[in-house]
Amino acid sequence: MKNKEMLLGIVAGIAVAGSVITWLLSAKPQEATIGLGNGVQVQANTTMKDTKVSREKDGEKLWEFQVAEVEQDKKNNKALLRGIKGKIYRKDGSYLDISSDNGEATLNKADNDFAVSGNVKAVLNTGGKLYADRVTYQEKTQFIQASGNVRLEKDGYAAYGDIAETTTKMEKFKLKGHAKVEKGGKIDDK
Repeated sequence: MKNKEMLLGIVAGIAVAGSVITWLLSAKPQEATIGLGNGVQVQANTTMKDTKVSREKDGEKLWEFQVAEVEQDKKNNKALLRGIKGKIYRKDGSYLDISSDNGEATLNKADNDFAVSGNVKAVLNTGGKLYADRVTYQEKTQFIQASGNVRLEKDGYAAYGDIAETTTKMEKFKLKGHAKVEKGGKIDDK
């Protein structure tokens, strides 16, 4: 009788385990929201692929990115993002679309500043385009520095240089290194 009860217990355990495994394999992956502190949240599936990274402060969304892959560096309090497409929201309601074809970005979680590299394109929805090899963004000041093959287009002007400095409003630009500005110039949307 004792062996029969033990055998029934084993069979029941296997049946329950099989049911759980079947349920896990057939269920859709669920997104989880992970709070990283200082208003930064990451919505990710368990593999950290096709991830949404965003920052809110006082109920206001400051920026958000759809990212193909996120790799967190806890030691340096940074995250490495690959395959980036997202927005930086401005207080006036405008926003800056930022994308990088095959580049990477680093997010400094301590101050929420980030850098995006690899064929970066930034387009202000109220007018203005910025292209560069690398773009850094400082959240507190809305300051942007673009470097490497910098191309800008705004209000009927095209500008080129090694480095450009501006804000997310893109009103004024400071160009450095091989600077050139053309009135009526148009930049090909690459």
